[in-house]
Amino acid sequence: MTGPVSDTFPCGAEGDRLALFVQHAPVAIAVFDREMRYRCWSGAWSDYYALGEADLSGRELGETVPDCPVPWQTAHRRAITGEVLSGREDRVRHPDGRTVFLDWKISPIPGDDGQPAGVMLFTEDVTGRVEAEGALTRAEGRMRLITSSLGIGVFELDFETGESFASDEFRALLGMGGGRVPDDIDDWLALLRPRDPAGFKRAWQAARDPAGSGQFAADAFPLVDGRERALQMRSRVIFRGTGPDARPERVVGILVDQTETRRLQEALSRAQDLETAGRLAGTVAHDFNNILTVIQSTLDLICIGDLDDRMKGLVDQARLATDIGAGLNKRLLSLAGGRHGPATPMIVDAHIAGTWEIFRQVLNDDISLAFDPGSDHAVVSIAAEDLDGALLNLVVNARDAQTDGGAVRIGTTRVVLSDADASAYEDGRSGDFVQITVSDDGAGMDADVKRRAKEPFFSTKDPGHGTGLGLTSVAMAAAHAGGFIDIRSGNGDGTEVSIFLPRESVEVSEVDADGDDIPFGDGELVLVVEDDALVREAVMQRLEAIGYAVIEAASAEVALELIDGGEPVDVVFSDVVMRGGASGIDLVRRVRDLYPNVAVLLTSGHVSSRFRTDDGQGFPAELLLKPYPMKRLARAVRRALDLAAARSGSRR
Repeated sequence: MTGPVSDTFPCGAEGDRLALFVQHAPVAIAVFDREMRYRCWSGAWSDYYALGEADLSGRELGETVPDCPVPWQTAHRRAITGEVLSGREDRVRHPDGRTVFLDWKISPIPGDDGQPAGVMLFTEDVTGRVEAEGALTRAEGRMRLITSSLGIGVFELDFETGESFASDEFRALLGMGGGRVPDDIDDWLALLRPRDPAGFKRAWQAARDPAGSGQFAADAFPLVDGRERALQMRSRVIFRGTGPDARPERVVGILVDQTETRRLQEALSRAQDLETAGRLAGTVAHDFNNILTVIQSTLDLICIGDLDDRMKGLVDQARLATDIGAGLNKRLLSLAGGRHGPATPMIVDAHIAGTWEIFRQVLNDDISLAFDPGSDHAVVSIAAEDLDGALLNLVVNARDAQTDGGAVRIGTTRVVLSDADASAYEDGRSGDFVQITVSDDGAGMDADVKRRAKEPFFSTKDPGHGTGLGLTSVAMAAAHAGGFIDIRSGNGDGTEVSIFLPRESVEVSEVDADGDDIPFGDGELVLVVEDDALVREAVMQRLEAIGYAVIEAASAEVALELIDGGEPVDVVFSDVVMRGGASGIDLVRRVRDLYPNVAVLLTSGHVSSRFRTDDGQGFPAELLLKPYPMKRLARAVRRALDLAAARSGSRR
């Protein structure tokens, strides 16, 4: 397959060798003169471009390859000046209609006069290779997308050459930047920070042992931007050779980000702990509150008479002990979900100022207390006892953190948190908040103590000096009011605990309209329904002391028998939870249906979920939480009587 060779082309044996080489070349190759006219060509060229047995001598390239790429023509002009050029043409139209990819190379052919007499054009169909490379690139892209979206980083390390590869996600998970993948076990330990470094080393050595499986898995907890991440490393060692000649060649592996999964697992674990604690609290709360009710009732009755200074001091100490016991019970009951009083709007600064004496009394003489009101009369909605209990817990914790004396500071301010601001807090959310902060100059918390601080029953105090419910109940009180808490602490840097409560837009007067007066009864008959004899007797004595006549019943069934029998009852005052039979809620509903003129009032120290209503109407009567002072009892009974009178249209 050769044509006439011009005088400028190599002649003689050299020209024959060139023609013979081209004719039998197993690849698509052709020789052209300076005007891009065929001089010789290979059978592979004719086959690929579907030229058959046609004589191409003297014909131009464009006649035989209609879709001749333009760059070939440009390259031809440059090649006859002595250049060698190559390239790739994308999506060339093949004579059979296919779109192909071609690699090509054009080289000058020197003539007899030493100047380029023409060019040699070589082409190769690389469509399969390009498509395979594209498929591989797409697959790699999909894999990168999948691993990135799943928080998976990929790495590889060649033990022999030290060469390594780490995906962008791998580097991001470890905060490596452009650093190399470690090739030393101590460097891995420093980077991954496993909880058990010795166990990590043993597992790594076992994975490199040819007698083993080569599998390696470990948990890692690196610090990235100052925050600990939870990762799982899974890898496999590849060995070269077999048997006694085997040796570790390289390791390939992945890092899986489990930070969020661990956080959710810990949250679930805390929720389960809270459920267990709640069940325990519900078991003891009822009897505990009954005991406190009896003690408080007795103290109320003692205070009715004339007391000398010494006796007043003893009574005050007993009242303080009762208040402390009630505070502990509130923390227990908050875990059970059954002790959150009604949320009421309050001016934060005014409320804290009004309860200041309570906080001061729990501090030692060598610890000062300061209050910096800065919320500008902001209003929040929270049960007063929840806020008081939360602040008292924080003040006591601040006191106990400063065994050698110091200072406790309470401060308030208004803050507006954006979504970005809120993300900086563990349980944060955006919005307009009042921030109440209790701070101290104590030893602070290390990272592990801070992480577990809100766990129920976790405490760093000596046995007998803490319940482990303080910060748990503070967090729950804040959450119940729609807020959250934040803990800032470090070894030797003191501690700041902030309660964030949503700010309300309503206005509240700072004057307490209730005053200190006790509304006395006028001989109205109160039916006290209580299964605990001591509590029943204590309540009856207090009611008699404030002007009411009383009768008693140990169960709802007995109470209904008394009313059905004609007892002229004005008020039914019933405990909610009673052993066996009907509950106080059942009794009050029955009385409401049969005797609408009779006032009703409920009391309880803890109401479990099985007593809660699901009809959207709440309890069928006001609920007075135990323990309660005489003033609160008197006011609740008066409200019940007034409500019954309003219902019947006449006042008793």
